[in-house]
Amino acid sequence: MIIKIDFGEDFIQYISCSTKVGRKMNCIQKDFLDWIFDEEKNTKYWALENGERIHPNYDANAIIEWLNNVRFKKGIAKAKLITTPQLIAKKNLYY
Repeated sequence: MIIKIDFGEDFIQYISCSTKVGRKMNCIQKDFLDWIFDEEKNTKYWALENGERIHPNYDANAIIEWLNNVRFKKGIAKAKLITTPQLIAKKNLYY
């Protein structure tokens, strides 16, 4: 399934994932946001100012990492970034 992720200000990325995972994306979006804002669990996707974390700074790669390594780490079907989708997105998410 192709998912269009709109980060605002004309910044749009696409990911591909299994249909089973794609159908759950709206329901698990809050879980991703909880993870991305948790300074103890997520250290990679924070913007730094004077050596201190100030806020999360993420794109579709963070969502893919979370899907593949946190939420569905035991699953076989992995999410991946698509630069130019060949199919129409079946779902739109807004961050």
